[in-house]
Amino acid sequence: MNIKTLAFSLLVTGFMFSCSDSIDLNGVEESQYQKTEQNLAFLTDKYGASNVDSLLFNENGSTDFYVNLLDAAAAEQSFVVSYDATALANYNAAHGTDFVALPENLVTIGGTATVETGAKQSDAVSISYQTADALEKNGVYAIPLKVSGSIATSEQKGEFVLLVRDITKMPNCHKENGLQVISCMEINDANPLYNLCFTLENSGKYFFDQVILFAGNINYNAETQEVYNYNNENITQCLRYNEKYLKPLQEKGMKVILGILGNHDRSGITNLCDEACKAFAADLAANVYAYDLDGVFFDDEYSNPGNYPGFVNYNNFSRLAYECKQAMPDKLVQAYVYSGTSSAKAVEGHQPGDFIDYGIHDYGGSYDLSSNYQGMPKSGMILNSIECARGYGSSASAYESIKNNGFGGTMFFALAPNRTPMNMFNRVAQAFYGENVVQTGTYAKDW
Repeated sequence: MNIKTLAFSLLVTGFMFSCSDSIDLNGVEESQYQKTEQNLAFLTDKYGASNVDSLLFNENGSTDFYVNLLDAAAAEQSFVVSYDATALANYNAAHGTDFVALPENLVTIGGTATVETGAKQSDAVSISYQTADALEKNGVYAIPLKVSGSIATSEQKGEFVLLVRDITKMPNCHKENGLQVISCMEINDANPLYNLCFTLENSGKYFFDQVILFAGNINYNAETQEVYNYNNENITQCLRYNEKYLKPLQEKGMKVILGILGNHDRSGITNLCDEACKAFAADLAANVYAYDLDGVFFDDEYSNPGNYPGFVNYNNFSRLAYECKQAMPDKLVQAYVYSGTSSAKAVEGHQPGDFIDYGIHDYGGSYDLSSNYQGMPKSGMILNSIECARGYGSSASAYESIKNNGFGGTMFFALAPNRTPMNMFNRVAQAFYGENVVQTGTYAKDW
C-alpha cells in the first residue's frame, strides 16, 4: 500500500487549539472597520493573528508584534505595547476561560512601535518570555498585551492575549532502547505540533522520535530546464515559521525531516542524471540548512517520467541519495521502501548503508532490508508501518518482533486530530517500552 496524499488543505477559520484548552483563535478581520470615520490602531502578531495566539517554548521564547492602522499615517506615529492585566481579565470574561497570567517579571517588551508616514504597519516590537521554577510542568500561561498611542485604539483589536505553553520541564523523546517511532504527517491538513500531545504514561517521554513533513516536491522548471525543490503553501508555512511549528519538536529531541515527492511532471526522484542529482541535492541541502531541518525523506510517487532530454531511463535514485549525503553529511537521508526508492546500489565504492540512514517499509512490510540497502544496520530498518486514515496496522507480535530482533522501529502515516489510532499507539508503545500512551489535548491546523 503506497503513501497517498490525503486531500487539499482544509478550509479553516480558527487558529490553534492548545494541548489542554480549546481556544477559538480568529484571524484578522478588518471588514468591520471599513465604515469607521476615524483612524484606529490594532495589534497583531507576526503570524497575522489578532486578539489571541498560542505558542510553545522551552526555557525561553520570543515573537514579534506589530501595531496596524486602518488608514495610512498622515505623520509618523509612536505606540507603546505594554503588559496589561486588564486585557486578560477582559478575555477571560468574554470567553468564559480562566487563564493565568505569566508573571510580568518573566516578560520583556522591546521598545516602542513606530509607524512611518504613509505606512499602515509599525516596525516589529519583540515580546520575550522565560520559564521559572514555580511554573507548572507543561502549563499554559497568558501574556496580556495592550497598545496605546496618539491614535485611538480599536476597542475590539487593541488588546491581545498571547498564550504560551511551557514545555521546559517535559522530558525529551529519547528512550533507552533507541527504537524510533516516526510520524510521517500529511501537512496539508495537520499541524506538526500535534505530535507533542502524546507521551508515555510512566516515563513521560514523548512518544514520537521523528516527524516527516509530507511532503515537499521535486519539480521541473521548463524555462530553465532545471529541477528544484518546490514546497506548497502548507509546507512553506511550517518552514517560514519554523520557530513556531518545528523548533518545539526539535527542542524535545524529535528530528524534523522534509519529505520529497514527485509532483506530476517529468522530474522524479529516480530519473535524474548524475549532474542533476548533484544540483538537486545542493538545492535540498540549502533548504535543510536554511530552515534547520534534520534531513530528507524520499518517496517515489506522482512523477510522470518519460524519454525526455536530460533525464535518464534507468533508476538513478542511489546517486541522488549519495549526493544528498555528500551535500549534508550531518543530516539524515531516508527512503520509502516502495517503487524506485525501495532499493539502492553502491555508488563510488560506498554501500547504500553508508548514505541512506533509514529505510521505511510500506504498510505491513516487515522483512529485513539488508538486500535492499546493503550495509544498512538493522537499527536503520523501519518495519510494519501504520496508516492512520485507513486503519492499516500490524499485530502486537509484529512490534514485539521489531524490538526483539533489533530492528529500528515503526512509522505512522497521516496522524491528525481526526485520525488518531490510540489502540495502535498503545500496541506499539507496549511492545517497545512496556507502557501505554497518554494524549494531552490537541492541536489543529491554524493557518
